[in-house]
Amino acid sequence: MRWYEISIKTTEEAEDAVSNILYELGANGVVIEDNEIVSKPNLWDYIDENQFTKKDYAKVCAYFPESSNILELTHTIEERLKEIARYINIGEGKITISEVDEKDWAEEWKKYYKPVEIGDIVIVPSWEDYKAEDSKTIVRLDPGMAFGTGTHESTALCLEAIQKYVKPGMDVLDVGTGSGILAIAAKKLLASRVLAVDIDEVAVKVAMENAKLNGVEIEIKKNNLVEGIEEKFDIVVANIVADIIIRLSTDVNRVLKDSGIFISSGIIEDRLEDVLKSFEKNSLEIVEVKKMGTWCLIVSKKNCVG
Repeated sequence: MRWYEISIKTTEEAEDAVSNILYELGANGVVIEDNEIVSKPNLWDYIDENQFTKKDYAKVCAYFPESSNILELTHTIEERLKEIARYINIGEGKITISEVDEKDWAEEWKKYYKPVEIGDIVIVPSWEDYKAEDSKTIVRLDPGMAFGTGTHESTALCLEAIQKYVKPGMDVLDVGTGSGILAIAAKKLLASRVLAVDIDEVAVKVAMENAKLNGVEIEIKKNNLVEGIEEKFDIVVANIVADIIIRLSTDVNRVLKDSGIFISSGIIEDRLEDVLKSFEKNSLEIVEVKKMGTWCLIVSKKNCVG
């Protein structure tokens, strides 16, 4: 399979806003190169600073399937960049388009991706020989073309929340599972039943492979959010984007047990209030809000009053 790589030359100040635009337009992966040497939303999360020289700009690269209408997509990106340029310095804003092979893309980032500890969970690349302390829970991962290597702020926030709220014997639903990282972590924390869903066939395939790699039994299937799901769960977790979480908030109570917990992340700081308003409207009681960088996580609870 071939992919379009859309590269935008921008500023460090604007990189989160630009990457959020690309995610909302359906990017399957976004990589940021800047002088902080952090890859924000996907593919590789830790960058070896020796691989890059100092730049006076940031570069945001997004990957879209070759089936995308690239002319329409580029036009939409240009319009969205003009919108955010009203309130933030986006720099040059130059858009460059190229084609890449899936194999080349999938292999390139491996040299940058290293084990990382988040609380008592250690996310380890499948190709790394790694031994952790006995008290740590290891999740081995080969993200492939799917979202989720564990060290982007939104995923790290979710992993912290899962360790706090998932208890042995609970039933967990992971919406938009990506690489399967959150579902696997929940199962390793002794959740009873874990159902992981994603609308993307590649993500479903990758999540299945990662579940097998970790020796855990998880139900994984292609599904659009919670459509058609009749069961109820103690915890629903969704690490997606603000607009999708707002849409999910209208239906998530249906799949939550009484006083069930909804862990939602992938929310850019500028959209936090919009999401909170949608939760209030849909009878979701806010338990806590956490921020990491410019990303936010909301833990809410099904409100059974009335």
